[in-house]
Amino acid sequence: MPILRNFMIKPVIIFLLFLILFTAGNISGQSCTGAPMGFLALRSQSPLQQLRFGMQYHPPWVARTGTLKMYFEHLWKNMWLYKPDYYLIDAEIHEFAVRCCYGLGRNFEISAELPVRYVSGGILDRMIEGFHNGIGIDNAGRDEFPRNQFAFAINNGVGEGGWTYAGSEQTGWNIGNAVVAVSYAFHDPESGGTSGVITANVKLPTGTRSEYFGGQSVDFGISLSTMSRTGNFYIYACPGMAYYTDKEMINIPLEQWHFSALLAIEYHPKTSRHSWISQLIIESGIAMEFSEFTSNTYELIFAYKCSLSDNMTLEIGILENLFFFDNSPDVGFHFGITKILKS
Repeated sequence: MPILRNFMIKPVIIFLLFLILFTAGNISGQSCTGAPMGFLALRSQSPLQQLRFGMQYHPPWVARTGTLKMYFEHLWKNMWLYKPDYYLIDAEIHEFAVRCCYGLGRNFEISAELPVRYVSGGILDRMIEGFHNGIGIDNAGRDEFPRNQFAFAINNGVGEGGWTYAGSEQTGWNIGNAVVAVSYAFHDPESGGTSGVITANVKLPTGTRSEYFGGQSVDFGISLSTMSRTGNFYIYACPGMAYYTDKEMINIPLEQWHFSALLAIEYHPKTSRHSWISQLIIESGIAMEFSEFTSNTYELIFAYKCSLSDNMTLEIGILENLFFFDNSPDVGFHFGITKILKS
């Protein structure tokens, strides 16, 4: 519907204009310090992983003492997951997040994040189908259903005919679940060699209308972030694990222990203000036994970062499931700004 699309698109435009205006007065021609910019600190965007709290990966460094970092980001993702007689998940999500990080000392940092989402049927289906047709790959059943619809149906033995459905009550604006974290740097990247950070985080059930998007339990996670350098290339390896206190969702038994990893490579010449990044997020399945819900998810992301000034960084990323079809988003677009405020 045109009215619905305008209602969805206008806040996106306003948010992007805010970020552009926010950066306009901070762009300078100063050269960069040569430090790497790091991977995109994104959670898994898989339709399956959206049902639960995802691991928040932390870069392998912390904010300096007394320094406040502000992250503003927007992620636009189209999700499609269909298996006849099992499930249908068809949605488009705009997620806006604000994350604050504060350096407590040379080695410690605390952070908090709160996302806000807009869930709908979206507007990207025609583009995605055209792209798939253009390169000669299958649409995985997408073209059998109306375009730009919101649909959530799972054959879990409950409800009408054994199916659980979600309707318009799950669409529209909603507040996501907050995540608070503490990070400890056990090796400073400025000291040379491999740098590393350990992060412990807690998800708090602050979400609204999130029965199918993040759960309503208190969950715990811990991750390790490491970085090593080879010439102009920086290699990142970030394993993590989480413990979920909920044991089932919509009558599907869930795994309480969850394992994940982020692998990334960044190309960043020492005298450049630009970085090019590719990263892979791997997550274990969420269910004990339920078709693709038990399988690992894989998401490949390509990103670009630019140092606008000594205290501001722009980042852009794209996720496209050309290599991992089964349970990753069809497409995702990321835009973010990092602003460093010194006390």
